Amino acid sequence: QASLRANFATRPAATTPMAYKPGAGISKEALERLRARKQADAGIADVPAEGKNQQWDRLLGEGAKKKLRCGICTRPLSEQEQLDKCLVCAACTASATAAGSPPALPVVATALASEEFGADVFYYCSRFARVARARPAKHAGVAEAVVAEEGDSGKASPSKASSSRPLIVGEGCANISRGAPIHQSCKVRAGRIPIGVLSFNLLADCYIRVQGQPWNAFAFCEDPLLDWEQRLPLIIETLQSSAADIICLQEVMVEERCPPGKKKEEWTWPAWIDKLEGYTCVLQDFTQKEWEKTAQRNERVVGKRVPTGLATLYRTARFEECAGAKHGSGAGITVFLRCRDAAADADAGGGAAAGALELAVGNLHLLGDPSRAAEHLKSLSSLKKNMGKSAVRLACGDFNNECGAGSEVAEWFVQEGFVEAPTGTSWAEPGKAQRLDHIFFSGRLRVEAASGPLTDAEVASGLPCVSCPSDHAPIAVLLSGEAPRSRSPW
Repeated sequence: QASLRANFATRPAATTPMAYKPGAGISKEALERLRARKQADAGIADVPAEGKNQQWDRLLGEGAKKKLRCGICTRPLSEQEQLDKCLVCAACTASATAAGSPPALPVVATALASEEFGADVFYYCSRFARVARARPAKHAGVAEAVVAEEGDSGKASPSKASSSRPLIVGEGCANISRGAPIHQSCKVRAGRIPIGVLSFNLLADCYIRVQGQPWNAFAFCEDPLLDWEQRLPLIIETLQSSAADIICLQEVMVEERCPPGKKKEEWTWPAWIDKLEGYTCVLQDFTQKEWEKTAQRNERVVGKRVPTGLATLYRTARFEECAGAKHGSGAGITVFLRCRDAAADADAGGGAAAGALELAVGNLHLLGDPSRAAEHLKSLSSLKKNMGKSAVRLACGDFNNECGAGSEVAEWFVQEGFVEAPTGTSWAEPGKAQRLDHIFFSGRLRVEAASGPLTDAEVASGLPCVSCPSDHAPIAVLLSGEAPRSRSPW
């Protein structure tokens, strides 16, 4: 041991400084050497070069190389695009230019190379920065993300987002005229999937002028305007002419009849829904005993033995159910749909294949008593549970609430990441109009067009009226979505 200590003491001092000293951290020289070595093997935005290990060879075969892909469509980048240090392919750049938004700025791989998470910042900016800059002023068919807050003048004005009100997306977008086909309101950009949605509270006949219930007396309405036999043809015409892909109905009077293929009568959706060509109807999935119990309750309270519920219709040519619908007395209906369409430019040029767009559609009718906010939140929580982990979600219906700043319903949608389509007023009594019906959505959807407010004549007369067969006007929105694409494993 003495000789070893002697030999160690006589050893010359090392001429190369140590890269690491306990308690002193990594030296600046070591960091510079690490960065230089990393940049020497880097491609675009620090993409590693060919892997050289046994695990790589076992998975992909010897000599396999990573394919650099577009940050938007995931198509492989050409050799020229790689030489130009581009993160977005020429096709996506040209598509953005044709749509009226500026192309992504050229990205230089060394711009943030010395910064922590530099590569991640590059990819984020190339994917989202262009969208954030594309905000044309009130361009028809283009959604401009602003928040509308009601001021003293009653007009919507852009302002900063409020934590107590859902973000209203699409201010300044195209207008959907009542009775006109939703898809004809504006042209959706190529490669995106249009989805026309309509929500309508029909005003069930059993809830009109009930003795002892002054809120449904409709003293300002003439009798013919409230007659169901006269209102029904206009309701059917409104629904059919809209050509909506998804229709959410509230206050649907369920009928006891013998449906096609059945041998005995049962409670089911009304026969007039069968007149809507090209639609599949999903009615609240109550048992026959539950429908009968509701019918007996209505007979006792409103004097008519007829239950009411919710119904969601979808256009069979464009959608199919990808999972069983979920139901609840407070949570309404949640229908899981898969779009049969594929993006027009899917897989063009040898890119990644496009999948089917799937979405969960919730149909709600919240209680009209503001003092029962706890029950409203309970219903919304049940809706969230029914929707599960769906990436694209819609919540439509009669909320009996304007969802203004400070309301608990509005706060719930903010916390759950929903935004609101800019539909107009939907309910009126003479001289007073309100937004009680809403369409909220989350996920990669974009507002292209939305229905406007009630006309001055409708507000002056109140609803129902000659032009609207219910005390709620239908609201509609044209959304566009992107089909999910298979991801590159890199």
